[in-house]
Amino acid sequence: RRHLLQASLSRRTAVETPHSTGRAMANSAPEFHFTEVERLVLLSMMDAFFADFGEAAAKDFAANLRLRAPTVDEDDLVAFARRSASASADDMVSLVAGKITSGPVHDGEKLRVLFRALSSRLGCKVLTGKLGPFYKLSTSDAQEVIKSWLCSPLAPMRELGKSMKLLAAFAAMALHPNWKAIGYSRPDLQAMRESARKMQGFDFSACRVAVESPQPMPSNQEPQPQEIICDCVVVGSGPGGAVLAAELTEAGFRVALLEVGQWQSSETQTCSEREGFRAAYQMNGNLFTEHKDLTILAGSALGGGSAVNWSCCLPPPQQVREEWARDFGIEWAASEEMQQSVEQVRQRLAMHTKGVKLNAANQVLMRGCERLGYQSEVAAQQGWEPESPDNGGLCSLGWKHGSRQGMHGSALADAARTGNLLLLDGCRADEILRDSLGRACAVRATVRSGRSTRQVIVRGRGVVVAGGTLQTPQLLRRSGLKNKHIGRHLHLHPAMLVWGRFDEEIRHFEGAPMTTVSRVVEDQDGRGYGAKIFVPNFHPVTFSALTPWQGAKEFKESLTGYAHAAPLLSLVRDQGEGKVWEDAAGNTRVDYTMTSQDKKHLMSAGEHAARILVAAGGRGGGSSP
Repeated sequence: RRHLLQASLSRRTAVETPHSTGRAMANSAPEFHFTEVERLVLLSMMDAFFADFGEAAAKDFAANLRLRAPTVDEDDLVAFARRSASASADDMVSLVAGKITSGPVHDGEKLRVLFRALSSRLGCKVLTGKLGPFYKLSTSDAQEVIKSWLCSPLAPMRELGKSMKLLAAFAAMALHPNWKAIGYSRPDLQAMRESARKMQGFDFSACRVAVESPQPMPSNQEPQPQEIICDCVVVGSGPGGAVLAAELTEAGFRVALLEVGQWQSSETQTCSEREGFRAAYQMNGNLFTEHKDLTILAGSALGGGSAVNWSCCLPPPQQVREEWARDFGIEWAASEEMQQSVEQVRQRLAMHTKGVKLNAANQVLMRGCERLGYQSEVAAQQGWEPESPDNGGLCSLGWKHGSRQGMHGSALADAARTGNLLLLDGCRADEILRDSLGRACAVRATVRSGRSTRQVIVRGRGVVVAGGTLQTPQLLRRSGLKNKHIGRHLHLHPAMLVWGRFDEEIRHFEGAPMTTVSRVVEDQDGRGYGAKIFVPNFHPVTFSALTPWQGAKEFKESLTGYAHAAPLLSLVRDQGEGKVWEDAAGNTRVDYTMTSQDKKHLMSAGEHAARILVAAGGRGGGSSP
């Protein structure tokens, strides 16, 4: 291994020939502020989504739900039914403005035009069929307008309805007062942090490279980039970049690791969805395909996707490996050498099935499959989670501080212990620089610290790009590569959610998700294409975003079933393809369309998931594509 790595890092002439001057960090939307009239439009729209039922209707609502949710206090249910969006107007407006600010520039511009149009009589008439302004419509009229948007045959109108629904779900369920009625309680942050301290996770602050503040320069001059020298530059700290960094540093090479996300210790994490999306996901969790048909949750933190994914570890299926070898010429994939590599990864990540704890939702999956004769199994997990109040339930928010959990707990920690790792977190790779022979020799990057940024050039004898499916193509394009396939052939493994409501509390958000899996519909065509069924993990904001909106009463009623819901997620191995690119503002754009075959496989999986829930004792439920 050492000889191979040394050969790949043979010295090169470091005379770079940049393709361009490089773009600074992707432009984020300017801070969004509502005018007074736009604020009125927003609140009236949010009130339509999340309405006050009135005292009599609220008491009936609470009395009916108490029969199905006896553990929730009736007064809390009445308060929930009475609470409208405008009841916490300042908080609601602040949350929505913050969400828009953290999203793509073009989304903020579209919403500004929308709010202005709805604040006028004629603009409201064009968009809603009713004379405006929108804030003067009755709640029932506003709800009918929203329903028409969500079901419109016109894609722009459906996109508008989805955008507003997602904003309403985020703003309503990010507010703590609504949690009691759905059976959710705020995690004990001090107890969480204390459990993390006992695990003695690696402190990456010692590996961080100190980026100097630029010297004052005349207004017409740009400061010179800070230069950093190493043996190899690795862009991306996810499973690809992290393992490579470990291999290189253990072989004696000095590695500079560039990661656009930032490392957070347990002392700085808050275990909230609002902060978790902002700190650990690409585009703050606001990444969608065009027309918002699919939501893409992609990690952006130290450890990449491993920092927020569930700890389930499933080896590559044999049919997939054989397809790689047969159809794409990667003969190594089907070889014994590949199998040996899988075993090495299994050991490095401490993958295991012994002693895996199943929460109530995972027990539902196993019980339902057993009664139906469907295949199911305990899914191997990476590392060991700490004994903490969430029991692994906050992993999707970046709370992974157990032994060997995530890349930051395994491969990156291994790399850091060698003393050969230089960490630049909060660092966006803008462009790969090349020498006179066209070989990569450096990376021009931008390091973010708070609201300030600093340009750096990181030089090495080799450059590895492991920025993930979405970011690697954009970096290659920014660096002048022209291959027509860059950014194309994108697979997203679309998913469908089905949940069942049970008489007893399930509390699927407590305990680790995906500790079981069913492969009953994994191979629907004899070629290994189909779907896996497993138990996801959703906290209030995510659950409300996935809950269909068919009216304020139905929406709130569905949310009150949160603690009694057992969700099953069907994830399809897709044959359809999409593409990813970077727009003029530096934002990630994704276009993707499912094939009819993928839809058929997903619908079959959703049907099987529903049968599993019924067999396990579920009574009613819902689904979300």
